[in-house]
Amino acid sequence: MRLSKPELIYALSSLWVKTLKVEVEFLSAPKFPSIVAFWHGRMFLLPFALKEYAEKVAILISRHRDGELIAQIVEKMGFKTVRGSAGKGKGGERAFKEMVKLIEEGYTVAITPDGPKGPREVAKPGVAKLAIKTGVPVYPLTFSANRKFNLNSWDRFLIPYPFSKCRVILGEPVNPENFKSEEELRKEIELKLKELTEEADRGKR
Repeated sequence: MRLSKPELIYALSSLWVKTLKVEVEFLSAPKFPSIVAFWHGRMFLLPFALKEYAEKVAILISRHRDGELIAQIVEKMGFKTVRGSAGKGKGGERAFKEMVKLIEEGYTVAITPDGPKGPREVAKPGVAKLAIKTGVPVYPLTFSANRKFNLNSWDRFLIPYPFSKCRVILGEPVNPENFKSEEELRKEIELKLKELTEEADRGKR
């Protein structure tokens, strides 16, 4: 039977991930509902590493062509998807309302705050807006590997070499009630995500 493109990419990625030694570290016990934020360039391993939580997680994925492919792959893994963006733009308002509803229903929503087109590792305001609207904490999430390469793309998409050691880290929550403004919260989410990514890149201390 001939596989579709999403099925083929999923099958190849799954085989690739099976060669990796993956360590998952929670700096704080995850709570549901919540928001999880990770950089666009660090998404490769995360759905595989956290697949056991798939039925509780909805992932925001853009409506562009690559987004459709990603959506089909993560849905195959059991995750729910929301199509659009967390802010203004195509499908933004509808997607935002859908994410609010999902959080109210107990889901954790996963967002790439610098996606879908960057700038790289700069958090857009949508993630802070959603946190303030719903009152749920934002958990930074990232991964790195001891042997890795980056694609020549705007997000420097990171892929671990086969048989490398990988570290997935879920950071301490950022609570929206502790901030006076949406912009202050946005900056803190960006800072904590950058710090966590740097820690993952350094490896074990």
